[in-house]
Amino acid sequence: MTHGTVDAIDVDTEMLAFATLAEIQHGDAHLLRTDRAADHPAEQWAREILEDVPTEMQTRLERAWKVIALRRAPVGTAHTVAGWTIAHTDPHYVLLHAESDFGFEGQLLFHRSEKGVLLATFVQFHDPAGRTVWDRALPTHLEFVRSLLEARAARLR
Repeated sequence: MTHGTVDAIDVDTEMLAFATLAEIQHGDAHLLRTDRAADHPAEQWAREILEDVPTEMQTRLERAWKVIALRRAPVGTAHTVAGWTIAHTDPHYVLLHAESDFGFEGQLLFHRSEKGVLLATFVQFHDPAGRTVWDRALPTHLEFVRSLLEARAARLR
């Protein structure tokens, strides 16, 4: 296994089974390949990837989430990771949930397996404006996901 590499992968039915959205209209997934996934429960991986980041990256994340009007709790609030509500957690996966004032909601799935740590994003739109906002934000979202996972991969090396 190549340790600490990040690959964009196709969303599959196994990943979709973790989501609780009624209709998933967007999905993307990235895999941080590592044989150290079992070292931590999924929720800890989520915290390390989303919260244990340099100040500059945290500022950029906060700004991006504000631009898409994501409703999040203050960081550090119980039952949240980076302000995202924990919809489910167990040692193998954590599902985070947030809604946008623009008429969409999203979930982040962190799943650890023998392949590594998966970060998948699922989005459901309730308003056509929500899709427009998301389509504009998508390139930045994909860049953030990759950079967050690559930063975590660098700390594994």
